[in-house]
Amino acid sequence: MATNTNGEQEWSLQTPPPLPPGYEKHHIVFLEAVHLPLAELPFPHTIDIHQHTTADQIAERIKNATIVISNVADVKPSDMDNAPHLQLLAILATGMGWVDKPYCAKRGITVVNAPSANIPAVSEHFLGLYFASRKRIGVVDEIVHTSDEWVKTNSLTKRVWPEGPPLGCSEETLGIVGYGALGKRVEGLCHALGFKEVLIAERKGAKEIREGRVGFEELIRRCTTFCIVCPREPDTIDLIGEEELKMMRSDALLINIARGGIVNEAALAKALKEGRIFGAATDVLDNEPGGPGTTPLLPDVEKGEEEVPNLIVTSHVAWFSQSTIAKLQGINRDAMTAFVEGRMYDPSVRACVAVHDGKIWKQT
Repeated sequence: MATNTNGEQEWSLQTPPPLPPGYEKHHIVFLEAVHLPLAELPFPHTIDIHQHTTADQIAERIKNATIVISNVADVKPSDMDNAPHLQLLAILATGMGWVDKPYCAKRGITVVNAPSANIPAVSEHFLGLYFASRKRIGVVDEIVHTSDEWVKTNSLTKRVWPEGPPLGCSEETLGIVGYGALGKRVEGLCHALGFKEVLIAERKGAKEIREGRVGFEELIRRCTTFCIVCPREPDTIDLIGEEELKMMRSDALLINIARGGIVNEAALAKALKEGRIFGAATDVLDNEPGGPGTTPLLPDVEKGEEEVPNLIVTSHVAWFSQSTIAKLQGINRDAMTAFVEGRMYDPSVRACVAVHDGKIWKQT
């Protein structure tokens, strides 16, 4: 790395990384084509495309790869140990909390992701979950579709909202946990909708409160709606647990559009069953994919397990939109091409690079 005349560090020019012995072109293994197709790649390559890859299939599938493309499949160090020629791990997503960056740096494996590609879609999904949860749209829809209760009673309001009318935007105090590009986008949308107040959480356990932030515990006590948008890291696992749920207001609505495991699922299921908070919605689970019996949030009612009320679960689809797919494809193509051509210093792709040249460039 060199230093320019302004004292700023710049990546030094590079030549294309040499291919391993016996390789005439890069060999790509795409582990999860089920989510979206790749853009056309402008460099010579061979490719194995798998619609879906389970954890026990990864090591065998990537053993001859120089480039591996994953979306959410956790490519572990033990898998990469089986891939001696691996040079690039390309994450076809924004989130990459599962990547073992120190291992990749030590191995000399470059890691790239697609930052901010899904911000508009995920922030809009938050609004969808907010209105569906606060208005209990799914509950009303099911009653109307499956019974004549509305016909007989002429009103479902007391049935659906026994605690009284729901809050409107002008009465909401939103608490945002995680203030990156997504948190800022949600903040802007909620201001535009007329939320009474938007608060930004300081880190849990912080001794000093930064300007413009609110202490974590104060935010938990004050807010009526919570938007979880922080990365999943060791210090954010179970960030919201039984203690925090007990601190929340009875009209609190908790929405997680970040990653599973940040909200303790057993604690949330218990709080909802006991009616301690108004409701919750999540687009993510600790273990995905999920279904009946795989998480406390999705009990198997056919086996007599108690259903969790006032909860909406969507199948990690917040990112899914035409604009997100186009951005993911373009960013992924450009980052891989820059790697193959030895242009990782190029300003147009720097934001994608998490690990390169034996160094960790960004954590999230």
